[in-house]
Amino acid sequence: MSAIILAGGKSARMKENKALLPIQGIPLIQRISQNLEHHFQEIIISAQSAELFAFLPYRVVVDEQPGQGPLMGILCGLEASTNPVNFLIACDIPEIDIPFLHRMMAYTHQYEIVVPLTGEDKYEPLFAFYNKSVIPRIKNLLKQQTRQIIQLFPLAQVKYIPLENTGWYYNLNNPVDYQKYIQSLINRLSSR
Repeated sequence: MSAIILAGGKSARMKENKALLPIQGIPLIQRISQNLEHHFQEIIISAQSAELFAFLPYRVVVDEQPGQGPLMGILCGLEASTNPVNFLIACDIPEIDIPFLHRMMAYTHQYEIVVPLTGEDKYEPLFAFYNKSVIPRIKNLLKQQTRQIIQLFPLAQVKYIPLENTGWYYNLNNPVDYQKYIQSLINRLSSR
């Protein structure tokens, strides 16, 4: 299995590149890759610029058509991957619950997509497993100018797994999210 870190977004709400935000002295994307590297044979970074992530020891794939959103990033990452099963994670998710990841992994031989569900019609498509078999369907969606990842779900065999958030799942979309996360880290470290 491969892991693909999506780092090609505009970070508009954060007003700076989310992938490079410092977390305990290292860029967020480096923290994510360190969390993943013992669980996957290959790590790929999907980004708009290869130079930006040259400091990491991983292959960087650049979107074929920039500005097409995360669906294009998923497509380019899947095409570059050497494995049929791929874990996709956004560059703004600083923590990974490894038992939950393994629970998701267990369904990847039966389903094309394994995605967490956080409520009714609330999915986490950028913390999910995708099989390379969905590549033609992603291409068709992009040809039709469809960029929403969830439009792919009705076209594939999908396993939805409830994500009972026990406090580990953070999504750093804006400066407030980032500050809350940093504060939670400080609190956890000081309570040890």
